[in-house]
Amino acid sequence: MFRRIPLRPRRPHPVVGLWLVFFVNGAVLSSWAPRIPEVKDRLALSDAALGAALFGVAAGSLPALLLTDRLLRRVDGRLVCLASGAAFATGLPAIAATTGPVGLGLVLAALGAASGVLDVAMNTAGIEYQRRRAGVPVIARLHGGYSLGVLCGAAGGAAAAAAGVTVAGQFTAVAGVLLVLLAAAGRHVPRSAARGTVGTASVGTGNVGTDTGGPGAAPRTPLVRAITPAVAAVAVAGLLLEGMLADWSALLVARDHGAGNAIGATVVVAFSLAMFVSRSAGDRIVPLLGARRCLLLAALGGSAGTAVGLVAPGWIATYAGVVVVGLFLGPVFPLAIDAAAARSPGSAARATAAVSAVGYLAHLGGPPLVGVLARPLGLPGAVALLGAAAGAALAAGAFRPARPADSP
Repeated sequence: MFRRIPLRPRRPHPVVGLWLVFFVNGAVLSSWAPRIPEVKDRLALSDAALGAALFGVAAGSLPALLLTDRLLRRVDGRLVCLASGAAFATGLPAIAATTGPVGLGLVLAALGAASGVLDVAMNTAGIEYQRRRAGVPVIARLHGGYSLGVLCGAAGGAAAAAAGVTVAGQFTAVAGVLLVLLAAAGRHVPRSAARGTVGTASVGTGNVGTDTGGPGAAPRTPLVRAITPAVAAVAVAGLLLEGMLADWSALLVARDHGAGNAIGATVVVAFSLAMFVSRSAGDRIVPLLGARRCLLLAALGGSAGTAVGLVAPGWIATYAGVVVVGLFLGPVFPLAIDAAAARSPGSAARATAAVSAVGYLAHLGGPPLVGVLARPLGLPGAVALLGAAAGAALAAGAFRPARPADSP
């Protein structure tokens, strides 16, 4: 009497799925950062022991970054994204179960390895999906999801600490929420690009080439062509500025410019919000202005925003300068990844891994370098000097336009 009408399967939304994966990646270690002092006290660690344990993140992530290219040639990218994301999230509560510096270092190394695999897999998936859409840009807004994950993770960790929630309780709850988000993302994350069907395009240039998307179908571009000095300079400068301001801007505003701890703590939140806004808008801004103008604006904003504290009294100008850097800096690292992948049509994963590794070294090395330079120059002088150096690197990179590798 009644005829059953078959329901249409819901249409997947790849950008939503990838955005959630990027969000999860940003939220894990940022959830742990506000609880570092508490874990340090519980384990009775010296500063040196804590520093050695924290180095475990780099020790685990760098090899993983460089090996994930091989993994992605054998395993579907969607599976790698979801499996590494799940491992990354579920490893977070293990931090609370550690009993000493060695155990903490091993757990952080495992988290770093999961993070490294996830970094390459999710960026490669984003680049491949962007290519399948004939170069319609998505990579910057995906990095906006990462920035929002960092912001939410750090804010949630600070709120949990203020409310007296235990480290184990917070980390277990965070892991549960992130696993739910990954489950929701699962059906939307696109599979690896089909062999021989993908085209390349570079954001903001309109140049399109041929990408066969897999091993044996296109020559594997040597890294010296994919990771040119200009691409490396852009990646290093972008993550140097980001790491430096994330770690030092609160102290710069609170202590050196007399704003106090309450206001100083908010500058990191403001910087993260600015990064989220600029990355989310980057997919529209970069094609509109072009990659070169965006890099030049980032160079100007980075140099001026970090130097304003040397010439303007009080904390308001310095606070505004940090926000300005975030507003201009957001699209920079996505541009470096896009440029390297466009120059390496035989393996987007290989180029992504190399850019991530180079940039990650800058992200790790920049904040300690500030501490070294702050002794003779003072913290405002050290921040201004590195800001000027990063601005010069971005300006140099701007005159090497992001485009696919030249045809033989």
